[in-house]
Amino acid sequence: MKPSLNMLLKMGIVAGLHEREVIIDKISDVLQQRMGTDPEKAQKIGEQILQGLETFKEQLTIDQLIDGLTRNDDVLTNKLDELTKAINRLNDQLDKMNAANEK
Repeated sequence: MKPSLNMLLKMGIVAGLHEREVIIDKISDVLQQRMGTDPEKAQKIGEQILQGLETFKEQLTIDQLIDGLTRNDDVLTNKLDELTKAINRLNDQLDKMNAANEK
């Protein structure tokens, strides 16, 4: 998932979770009106939905951390490859200079 989309989703969920009781009540109301669910069951379902959103938010955070670590590893690997190539070129030049001095 793109980092910007990940951040937007996470911010949306955090904003929604800020008013936990209000959100549970809204979900409960919708379930009661549209599906004819009894109030207690609707309340429990609302809490479960919110708990799922919290879990999803945590997963987004983990994904973001892993993505950041992976990107940093790629950059580090590229830098190490460049450094290795530069050292190999330097060794080749030194070998040529030593060979020329021995003649």
